[in-house]
Amino acid sequence: MLARRNAGLVSLLQAIVAFEAALLWVFLSQSGIRFSTLLPFWVYPIAVFAGVLMGAQSDRNAAIPGIMRRMALYDSTRLALRQLGFACASVFACVALFKDSGISRLFLLIYFCLLGPVLVMLNRHQPGWLVWRFIFHKKPVSTLFIGGSVGFPELSIWLDNLQRVGASPVGCLAYRGQNLSLPNTPCLGGFEVLERVISDKKVAQVVMLDFPENNADAERLVDACLMHGSRLLIHNNFVNKLGYAFEIVNDNNYSFLTLHDEPLEDPLNRFLKRGLDIVIATLVLLLVFPVLTLIVALMQRIQSPGPIFHTQVRTGHNHSRFKIWKFRSMHVSNDDINRQAGKDDARIFSFGVFLRRSSLDEIPQFINVIRGEMSTVGPRPHLLAHSQAFSREIDVYLLRYFVKPGITGLAQCNGYRGLTSTPELLLRRVQLDLEYIRTWSFWMDIVIIIKTARQIILPPVSAR
Repeated sequence: MLARRNAGLVSLLQAIVAFEAALLWVFLSQSGIRFSTLLPFWVYPIAVFAGVLMGAQSDRNAAIPGIMRRMALYDSTRLALRQLGFACASVFACVALFKDSGISRLFLLIYFCLLGPVLVMLNRHQPGWLVWRFIFHKKPVSTLFIGGSVGFPELSIWLDNLQRVGASPVGCLAYRGQNLSLPNTPCLGGFEVLERVISDKKVAQVVMLDFPENNADAERLVDACLMHGSRLLIHNNFVNKLGYAFEIVNDNNYSFLTLHDEPLEDPLNRFLKRGLDIVIATLVLLLVFPVLTLIVALMQRIQSPGPIFHTQVRTGHNHSRFKIWKFRSMHVSNDDINRQAGKDDARIFSFGVFLRRSSLDEIPQFINVIRGEMSTVGPRPHLLAHSQAFSREIDVYLLRYFVKPGITGLAQCNGYRGLTSTPELLLRRVQLDLEYIRTWSFWMDIVIIIKTARQIILPPVSAR
């Protein structure tokens, strides 16, 4: 219930804010501010609506936890800036695409200057109103909790969110010696009185905080909920027992537990991703690669004579091996190829520092993309020695090879690039790589590519 209500409220909030942004355009254009265009009037409000909506949906953090309460000023401002940027891009794309030379530049300036603060206000205050409008004035969902909080980290935060979307605790039941202590929520007995409590308290939702220990308890729990028409939630605590949160997938009439979802196992998704790879790689290899190769060759000849390219064997999709291409950024005399490059590394010549800091040394890898060995976006491939070492440190590391490695990735565009100097940095990189595999979308690839292009111009601190 929590996930569905939260997701629905987030989608509704995003649509309402986008509609209000378009409505602001209409209001200003009818309020005396001079507006002119060669296009039908409705084109630009629709462009604004689409841009603000895409801006919200591109923000992976927009759905948490603002919909539960009033957004913090920082979160609402960050989201508003993203929405404003996408709205500007959408409007100016229409101007360029339809060659609208009659658009009023003064109107655009006034509108976008007003839109930013308005979006901050709407994102900050409307979540609470939505929760009140669609949740609080309705009948609370009476909820019974069974078991204890031993296998449920941060239970109090989850319960707080659960109550904000309409759950009302009526009591707790002890199970196998575990009991939950909640303020103003009485313990109503043990598991043996389950049916009577559900009936007497008119329980609409039962939350089991751990898996039933045997088939008999599981059947009793399910039968009691079915008989009295109660929702049933059983906490999937595999993450505590096994260290990883399994997901449930359905295949025909069968249900399976899997390590994580894989959208790129869908042939249509793979076709879309491959099409994007071919378009991007072709453009780069035709427009950027030849000129950059000449510049690199000239600077290498001056600073560090030797081959233009450097190749290494890396691990690819499904643990296959392939030879990766890069512009050489180190002196030819370097023999320690397995040591990660760090700041002020003497092996790197001066122009090589620029290549690595701007990530332009990776441009030849679009050859690997054309050959199908890599993708534009995906987990970065590591040296074979590093892969073996990292897999010993992090047990889920090898799951990264479920997809093709990429020139850039979710970890890199979020600042996790360069030297992995600590286990914490490595773990965060792997977590982001697995999140990419689990939540891939065509739009996500577009956003990562745009962020990476921006980082080439303005390299982050982590870049070498």
